[in-house]
Amino acid sequence: MRLVWEKGEVQVDDIHQALLRDREIAYTTVMTVMSRLAAKGLLTRRKHGRAYLYRAALPREEMAESTLHEWSRRFFGGRILPAVSFLLGSERLTPEEVAELRRLVERLEKGDDGGWT
Repeated sequence: MRLVWEKGEVQVDDIHQALLRDREIAYTTVMTVMSRLAAKGLLTRRKHGRAYLYRAALPREEMAESTLHEWSRRFFGGRILPAVSFLLGSERLTPEEVAELRRLVERLEKGDDGGWT
């Protein structure tokens, strides 16, 4: 999905070539995954000659928000604090990330959610 968001409208070969820079992967594997993402509504596609052009169905931010809300609902009953605690406990934060987290908490305490709902 990251590559699709970065590139906008893409063909399977665009994604395949980008992925080949990091690892060996079959064209048919990429085609299958993109077809499945389209079937699930995460990508849209339109016919262009003999190929399909794919786009993300939603902007990255909307999809992230929707996915995180669904994840929080499924695993933590929709409660944010247990979800955040889980995420923070699963990875070590850098001092810079801790400082940014403190700034976010301070903004929330002041009533500025930064657009978060």
